Amino acid sequence: MAGLAGTTVRLVDSHGAPSLVMFTHLLAAEDFELLDSQATPPGLPPFGQLDTVPEPALRKAQFFERHLVEVETGVPPDAPTGTSPRPEFDPKWRTINERIVANAAELTASGTPVSDRTLHHMRLRWRDEGVWGLVDRRATRLSLPSTGRADEGWWKP
Repeated sequence: MAGLAGTTVRLVDSHGAPSLVMFTHLLAAEDFELLDSQATPPGLPPFGQLDTVPEPALRKAQFFERHLVEVETGVPPDAPTGTSPRPEFDPKWRTINERIVANAAELTASGTPVSDRTLHHMRLRWRDEGVWGLVDRRATRLSLPSTGRADEGWWKP
């Protein structure tokens, strides 16, 4: 598939010859098969930005990234090549929303309460920004040392 315009799909064969077909006809064809469906890789954070993240916040973001990789691909990132997805995460049989709901339920049951809606938003940020999109930004804010009084030192007699 080389392009989509409205309901028309532009296909290119292995020799580079283009053809146009209606999307509904393509889906209805008995020999139609999705050959390759790789998730879009997540974006990269701005250079060096993860270096400013406190370790606990970075570990939490990486924890959720691992789960989102399984939601996207069906298998965890450290799974050996050829590992079959668990049934509740198999992209062949489950929609992305079903996989998100399953992941939210699994995380909640294991002691990390999270809603499917929150995971959906996290997934969108992760796809746009990579692990940086999962970092709790409150952990990266700089705070000024407190002197105890907001007006202290502004006036000297």
